[in-house]
Amino acid sequence: MAEQVLAAVRTGPGTTEMREFPMPDIGDDAALLKIEVAGICGTDVKLYRRPTIDEPVIMGHENVGIVAKAGATWSEIHGLHEGDRIFVEHYVGCMHCGWCRLGEYRHCELTDWRTNHDARRYGYTS
Repeated sequence: MAEQVLAAVRTGPGTTEMREFPMPDIGDDAALLKIEVAGICGTDVKLYRRPTIDEPVIMGHENVGIVAKAGATWSEIHGLHEGDRIFVEHYVGCMHCGWCRLGEYRHCELTDWRTNHDARRYGYTS
């Protein structure tokens, strides 16, 4: 049987279930983080009570953990390696717009769930 990982999944308003998932495969340009701590902010509390999307979500976007697996290209690009402790930038910007090029990912249209139904953020996106 393949290795499994455990996650707390918001399945509906105010409802969380513990679920098992297959250990994800990672590519050469990707990494896998073993979460040690997931912070909760005011927006998390609001979205837990009144979700803006119906799909199940693994909430928690202020994540600290250990790089469990890292592809060679990812390690080279980021200067990080397996065993390093990191904090995850939860905004998943396009990396092409002016805001992203300035490092201001939170202003990228792809990250704003208030104006973009398909916005991408760790802990908010299914």
